[in-house]
Amino acid sequence: MMDTEVGQTMMRTSAVLLLSVMLVASGPTSAAAANSDAAAAQRPREIEVVASRFTFEPAEIEVAVGESVRLLVHSVDVEHGFAIPSLGIGETIPPDGTAVAIDFVAGEVGRHRILCSSFCGAGHGRMGGTLSIVASADAAPTADGPDQVDDLELDPLETEFNLVTLPTTLRMPQGKFAFRIMHRFSRPLDGHEGDGGLVRNFFGFDSPAIIALEFRYGLLPGTQIGFNRSNTRHMQIFARHNLLWQRGPRGIGLDIQASLEGLDNFSDDHGGSVQAIISKRLDDRVSLYAQPTFVGNVNNALFFHPSPRDPDDEDGPGDATFMVGLGARLRMRPTVYVVGEFVPRLGGFDGGANHVSLAVEKVVGGHVFQLNFSNSLGTTPLHHAQGAHKDNWFIGFNIARKFF
Repeated sequence: MMDTEVGQTMMRTSAVLLLSVMLVASGPTSAAAANSDAAAAQRPREIEVVASRFTFEPAEIEVAVGESVRLLVHSVDVEHGFAIPSLGIGETIPPDGTAVAIDFVAGEVGRHRILCSSFCGAGHGRMGGTLSIVASADAAPTADGPDQVDDLELDPLETEFNLVTLPTTLRMPQGKFAFRIMHRFSRPLDGHEGDGGLVRNFFGFDSPAIIALEFRYGLLPGTQIGFNRSNTRHMQIFARHNLLWQRGPRGIGLDIQASLEGLDNFSDDHGGSVQAIISKRLDDRVSLYAQPTFVGNVNNALFFHPSPRDPDDEDGPGDATFMVGLGARLRMRPTVYVVGEFVPRLGGFDGGANHVSLAVEKVVGGHVFQLNFSNSLGTTPLHHAQGAHKDNWFIGFNIARKFF
């Protein structure tokens, strides 16, 4: 009997000991597994990106909101840059193939432009891609209309916010800005009697110049504001809003722009204008423009006025002008363009000839360099309304820079 009780006691003790050993053994294992799962959850998703002239592969990257991401970017040829401006990402990718790790956590749903931020050759400006942040891993980004990434992408047909002087329908990304210099040599190309001739004066480059500086800023999606001031102290402030925007090969654009101008830093001789800017694309080669424009208080003493009003002539031309700006940009090569514009006045004040400009331009990254020829020194709607020179042509250039 005692042997039976002792045996049962030993069996119970053995079972307790075995169970204790199993619990002790399994406890750390379970904890280690849990820790391993947590570590796996925190480990970033790695995406390899290959940079080469002039593409990123893949060019389209999709991640989910809240996802931890590590981009491993390496070059197979020359030095490149990998930048996502809207996320504050910017890294230099060495040419030796070393992978650069870029870590971030995906934020709100949206699309972000990827670009090469180190000059890598003639096709540098078109090297880019898109990062899409979606609501879940299997969701798809939506694109019902223009968004920030569309505004940031290089547009091969609208390289700049103007043709030569006429505005285009190029949108300004919200929170970004651009800068432009307009330089006009004041000596006519055919010269003046006794001035030594065109060659001796280096095609007009030796003459004094009218220089205007322009700054514009993306206030809201599709809305931009800016100002233009010349060394004659003529100033223009303007606001432009996009109403219709289509980037396809047959796309149409429509903007409305209003501006106010004045002499001596707005202290004298004010004038204003309102214009519609209509653009039409023809495949990937040509963009056309028509711009009906009303300009008020034209017949004043602005500097570029070729035929100012006689104050004693009560029957002289009126103080308002209706005109239509016509223009085109033709893409000759991937980064070379020919540009032209003509501004006939159809009613009201019509002193002097109608403004005409022709130009050739080159795009390099965010810069646009343009050499132009015009029958006017003016660059604003009020200048165009006041007229141009009938017999004189002037050489000049524009330099534009987009900071995005």
